[in-house]
Amino acid sequence: MRRRSFLIVALVAMLSALIVGAPMASRAQESGKRRPSGERVLAIVGGDVYVGNGVVYRRGTVLCRGGKIEAVGPALIVPEGARVIDATGQRVLPGFVAPRGGNFGVRRGRPRGGEKFGDCLDADGMTAELALASGITTYYAAGRSRAISFDQTAIIKPAHRAPELMMVKEPAALELGWATASISDRGSLRTKLDAARKWIVAGKKGRAPATSSTIAALSRDIPVRIRAQTRAQILDAIALAKAYDFRLVLDDAHEAWTVAAEVAASGAIVVVQPRTRRWPSTGAEDSSGSTIECAAILEKAGARFCVLPPGGFGGRGEGIALGGIVGRDMLTYPLEAAFAIRGGASVDAALRAITLTAAEALGIEHRVGSLERGKDADIVIYPGDPFDYRVMPETTIVSGRVLYERTKSTLFGHLPPR
Repeated sequence: MRRRSFLIVALVAMLSALIVGAPMASRAQESGKRRPSGERVLAIVGGDVYVGNGVVYRRGTVLCRGGKIEAVGPALIVPEGARVIDATGQRVLPGFVAPRGGNFGVRRGRPRGGEKFGDCLDADGMTAELALASGITTYYAAGRSRAISFDQTAIIKPAHRAPELMMVKEPAALELGWATASISDRGSLRTKLDAARKWIVAGKKGRAPATSSTIAALSRDIPVRIRAQTRAQILDAIALAKAYDFRLVLDDAHEAWTVAAEVAASGAIVVVQPRTRRWPSTGAEDSSGSTIECAAILEKAGARFCVLPPGGFGGRGEGIALGGIVGRDMLTYPLEAAFAIRGGASVDAALRAITLTAAEALGIEHRVGSLERGKDADIVIYPGDPFDYRVMPETTIVSGRVLYERTKSTLFGHLPPR
């Protein structure tokens, strides 16, 4: 009898332990514990979700399935078996998009002439990890050329150790050296553009009179990028884009603030460098040169802008060159937007400059740049204000996969939590 009573007591104790332990197991699942690699559902809960279009959900949830964003909101039901990341007290942001990058995740010195970016990717390189450590999940890459028309371009995700996620689009833009081209080169380019436009209007019959990238630019499938630093060069580029109905991106447009209304009317997107100092022309101090207020003036006029470090992201000794100082400026990309804020731009416009507007400049706003249903699940989780120089991303997610966690990083895992 005593033995039977003992067994009954033991069984009751075991059942009680299971019942009490169930919530504990559930909480363990919500701690972000890694699940089997085949899992396809990810939920980020409890953080302040900045959608990227001006909407913010306090203590919101982002659900990702199959590499895409399934739902975003303040009170969503997390599917059974989902991997859950607790972002309580943190900010959940769209992955940052760079309007030009220094070939992060591409083999050094590549691509060479005639090569494609897709053949030169390096998912295991340190530059890819550094890009994710700065929150950059997508960027525009371009080779080097002095030709008036150039299309060795691509849109790449620096998906560290996930090469299958890296290539987004190639070629991604048609770059035109219009501002510095000779009269004869300009004439030849116009002749080709006119012939290609007529071929498109006629139904694309017969052999194309121009490259596929030129055809794509005339069809508005890819943007045209023109480096236009001065007021005159900017207006000249706008006139060309209007004549051929290009989707125009103005690179290094230091004097765009002097023609903000014209830029806004054209629909062009301006890439500004808030920290660049370009001295004004003598006697034209009020209508030339650079200013930290450029982004604010463009915003007030209704023009779109995105930002880069001085000199862009590539080139020896400038931007994120990685030529001598590893990670120079790569880890401070959001601070370029912070300098735009210092010049008077709004916080919303500054965040948009490194997310949705940059995605628009790349022509892939339907895929990245904001946390909206159907877009790629590219997400960065910050422990604080991304415009604070003391704060670094804790987690970076590319296409629904956690590819960077600061605490597990060999580069920054030693840093104390913010």
